[in-house]
Amino acid sequence: MKKRLLFVDDEPMVLQGLQRLLRPLREEWEMEFAGSGASALAHTAAAHYDVVITDMMMPGRDGAEFLARVREHSPKTVRLILSGHTSPELSMKCVGLAHQFLSKPCDAGTLRATLARVTQDSFAEGSARIMELVVQLEDLPSLPSIFCEIVRLLKNPEASLEEAGALIARDIALTAKLLKIVNSSFFGLAQRASRPAEAAAYLGLETLKAIILATSVFGQFEGKETPGFSPTDAAEHSQRVGTLARALARAEGASRTVCDEALTAGFLHEVGTLILASNLPEDFQRLARSAAGTPLEAEREVFGATHAEVGGYLLGLWGLPPPVVEAISQHHAPGATPNPNFSALTAVHIASVLLAGDAPAAATLDLDYLSRLGIAEHRPAWDAAADELLAAPAH
Repeated sequence: MKKRLLFVDDEPMVLQGLQRLLRPLREEWEMEFAGSGASALAHTAAAHYDVVITDMMMPGRDGAEFLARVREHSPKTVRLILSGHTSPELSMKCVGLAHQFLSKPCDAGTLRATLARVTQDSFAEGSARIMELVVQLEDLPSLPSIFCEIVRLLKNPEASLEEAGALIARDIALTAKLLKIVNSSFFGLAQRASRPAEAAAYLGLETLKAIILATSVFGQFEGKETPGFSPTDAAEHSQRVGTLARALARAEGASRTVCDEALTAGFLHEVGTLILASNLPEDFQRLARSAAGTPLEAEREVFGATHAEVGGYLLGLWGLPPPVVEAISQHHAPGATPNPNFSALTAVHIASVLLAGDAPAAATLDLDYLSRLGIAEHRPAWDAAADELLAAPAH
């Protein structure tokens, strides 16, 4: 049976664009289009939809109100936001209402890949479990406002590296942490960067955005140590994973976009662990005593979801690119992806396993998945890259 999708937006041109974009997929999905929240509610009252995709800022009944009604009357419906408005306040408002946030403009490949993933039969059930857990947590990290400002600035084609650097430099603490990471042996710069603008020139703005986001998120939990978990150690480990993931992507001939996505996902792949350890410290300590077979099975037994799933859900609400969200949420189970190509998920999966050490992770490469990609025999080169990174001092 075909999946049924409902798209909601008060801009007629947006709906027309979506209809043109998705016309080739009419044989795969049944799609309806509504021009307001009220009209969308009439659609959902008359029929069940497997997925709804809505704008947030609409006159009358806005996207949040519409999603709340859908959640109440059709809890198994997957709820997505497609909006041009991204802010820390909006992201927190979406917790429990939406499964993922997509930013306008959304290119055809990204939208199609996201819809393909969320229309899988297993997605709704797994996501409901994750959302049920997350909405109970009191101390969630917020999307850093400085990151939102940087993203808005970079949407301007005339923005310069100096402008981006000046924006970052207003936050003295962030600037100090940023330059410490950038000047570490992880990045191997030919000369030290003394200003954020120089760091952007050496590394590129996408890399800089990844570092800013990860540094800000982990920094929100500094000093909140939990037995068996240190935010500082987790941040350093994540920096290593991101650096190795990007190096592996480059070695496999991946595009610059995939390399950047691998770095971002690697830097953020432990956000779920950060959230669970900080909010549920007693349950977190139970993991070591769990009788479950693997660390991931223990997390599902104790929390009802894994750290990867929790992190992917939150970062999906922040509007990070779907390949980054997928890499975070599935880095221990890459075989479930419908993507048959090397991606950020591949790179982060390999890097996180090779650098796991004694960390509470399922440190086993998915050889079936890697064999399907035709790269399983590259293991010796990956090991050498990991050994080289581990031999270098962190800072």
